[in-house]
Amino acid sequence: MLYRLFHLDLTQKDDRNAWFLCVEILWASILGSATTFNAAFAIRLGATDTQIGLLTSIPGLLAVLVSIPAGRILQTRRNTKPWILGSLTLYRIGFLAVALLPWIKIGIPYGALIVAVLVIITIPANFFNVGFIPMLSEVIPVERRASVFSARSIINGATLTACGFIFGYWLSRISFPLNYQTLYIMGFIASMVSVYYLIKVQVPETLYPAVEKPRPASLRHRWQSTIEEYTSHPQFFRLITNTFMHSVGMWTAAPLYVLYYVNVRGASDGWIGLQGAIASLTAIIGFAIWRWLMARIGEPMTLKRTIICLGLFPILVGLSPSLTPILFAITLNGLISPGVSLSHLSTLIKVTPEDNRPGYTAIYMTLMNIGIFIFPMIGVTLGGRFGIGPTLIGCGLLSILGASSFWWRPVQTPEPKPYVSPNPAVKPSQSKPVQSPD
Repeated sequence: MLYRLFHLDLTQKDDRNAWFLCVEILWASILGSATTFNAAFAIRLGATDTQIGLLTSIPGLLAVLVSIPAGRILQTRRNTKPWILGSLTLYRIGFLAVALLPWIKIGIPYGALIVAVLVIITIPANFFNVGFIPMLSEVIPVERRASVFSARSIINGATLTACGFIFGYWLSRISFPLNYQTLYIMGFIASMVSVYYLIKVQVPETLYPAVEKPRPASLRHRWQSTIEEYTSHPQFFRLITNTFMHSVGMWTAAPLYVLYYVNVRGASDGWIGLQGAIASLTAIIGFAIWRWLMARIGEPMTLKRTIICLGLFPILVGLSPSLTPILFAITLNGLISPGVSLSHLSTLIKVTPEDNRPGYTAIYMTLMNIGIFIFPMIGVTLGGRFGIGPTLIGCGLLSILGASSFWWRPVQTPEPKPYVSPNPAVKPSQSKPVQSPD
């Protein structure tokens, strides 16, 4: 797969787009690695457990408020690229503010101030997320998506692995808070190179058909209209409800990991960097394995077999009496989660209605972010009452139970449309699409 990727014909638009998307993720991943230390930075500046919970949950509420309007805005724009990249740039500029905050004195505890800024900058990030998935579907032909997504993920994982070691070492050697400030500034600079390559991606102009419906006169009619919109695309509806049931346990556990690592097990910045590097390194291996397996067993079966295993991670972390066993749990999770990422994203793109991808992507993200808003604070509350370890175990069991929905409510994807190469001399892949076993 990598051989094919790096021997592209850059005179062809599709090949250039694939190349630019793979180069940009390299630079974006540097900032991404820096953001893995966000919660640790806030904790070391005095953020409370509740504030760390808010750092996880409030972005979900903001996404709920942003996603639907963002989808409507993008749906009415023939050229969505400036909106998508503009929102991404605003988000990344926010990390300059994060770097400068320890030098600002305004009477607010630094931990709370860092959490507030990190929450606010997710507003443009959520706008970007609504537009980026439809943009990928427009610039990457269907038969190349698995290869490009895998390549991006492998590059991302390799960069996170290297940066995790380097950043962890840097943070442990340089005085606080200068170590974190320098980290965020370097990440911001690298992310601007990423934006440059995204600018070079050629996105076709798209004008989604306007659908005029009579405006519902009451809340009951609005609710009925929403239900009709969902049920008119049953596989899309099935995917998002299955995903929601699986994710409840994972969302509840999300803010507890760093609290468990730092406050319960006494993890250092160096250890946090190490676990991030291990997660990224094993993900590289996982993407290579699942890219190969998915072509043979199909996306639906890959999704069903991997997503139900993700609940093992919080269980193993909650059972770990020290930091060392957690590294083994992170390794196992890093090998499994790429199978979910590849199969779930590809399935989502296939079941999302083509005539309004931004709008339906916004619906998907709104529902997911309702969960992201609600359940992390429940997790913090349960962790304070029953202990973080037992709560993580319960979250894992809940996730496994929810993920079983992919077995008794399987998602069926439509047959891919034949690929028409822009270059008649270039033939599409001869591999036949794998039929769903369901």
